[in-house]
Amino acid sequence: MPHDILPRNTQPRHSSGPIGGRVTARDLAERLGVATSTVTRAFDTQSRISANLRRRILALAEQLGYRPSAIARSLNRRRTGIVALVMGDMGNPFYPETLEGFSLQLRQTGRQLLLFVVPPGGDADELMPQLLQYQVDAIVVTAAKLSSHMSELCGRQGVPLVFMNRRTEDATVWSVCCDNEHMGNVVAEYLVSKGRRSCAFVSGDPDISTTADRLLGFERGLAAHGQNLVACMPGGYTYEGGRTAAAHLFAAGQPTIDAVFCANDAMALGVLSYLRLNTSLRVPQDVAVVGFDDIRAAAYPENGLSTVRQPVDEMIACAIRLLDAGRPEGGIGKALSEIPGRLVLRASA
Repeated sequence: MPHDILPRNTQPRHSSGPIGGRVTARDLAERLGVATSTVTRAFDTQSRISANLRRRILALAEQLGYRPSAIARSLNRRRTGIVALVMGDMGNPFYPETLEGFSLQLRQTGRQLLLFVVPPGGDADELMPQLLQYQVDAIVVTAAKLSSHMSELCGRQGVPLVFMNRRTEDATVWSVCCDNEHMGNVVAEYLVSKGRRSCAFVSGDPDISTTADRLLGFERGLAAHGQNLVACMPGGYTYEGGRTAAAHLFAAGQPTIDAVFCANDAMALGVLSYLRLNTSLRVPQDVAVVGFDDIRAAAYPENGLSTVRQPVDEMIACAIRLLDAGRPEGGIGKALSEIPGRLVLRASA
């Protein structure tokens, strides 16, 4: 066999890209005889590079399967395009549903979501030092507590901060929430109009603005008609807590109750379960039950839960707009955005 002819199984093989590794900008640069920075600029439509060279780089990138690093590109712009969402109470179906909506709306703005979950009993302060290491462009906090010290730290580092589904007394931080007090009043007005005379409330954490505002509005609505709250029981924002609260409210010897307003739907579903499985009381003939949030399970036929629908899409859109609004100025009234909800009537009331 002539020495200048290779056997068929030893012929040189031409690979479309590096063997055993991801194609990099340096690989493209070496093949084209240009600087690595030139390859990077080709993927930025705002950069100055000849149209012909850009086409050659993009064509080779497509051929080799190269994709630019979003993180590296964002660092060049000194913005990561990442928004951190700090969320607690993931056992409450309202928050996973909110997470889905927030992620979808945020993506439409060209930014991405980085989720941090606060463990039960914890607060956002524990996560903030780690969170800020990611150089996020902004932070949204929902269903979690954050101290004024950490709020000030975000301000010093120039990281916009927005509370969603929470109201804060810190006038330097944006807050976006449902108009909870007003909607509590709406529920009271409705129940009274239907002849309910002995109303109870099942609460979450009384130190959290959402619970406090919903209770305040409910009490004021009842008082406007000469009624007082018959009972207020803690429910911990959970289904099990709602069942336990109902067991106390409807125990033998307790005052007659003909309506229960719960600070969220999870507790309201627990109250419904207890009434239907553990008592002879009829819903809604004997006892009306109203929740708050309008989670998907509220509309299931076996639940038929009347509830307050939070304006989640509007709240998310408002929070995202505020990410670019800088720090609020002008006091609490300017920093707080309250969006009206809507009472949704179903079989339970």
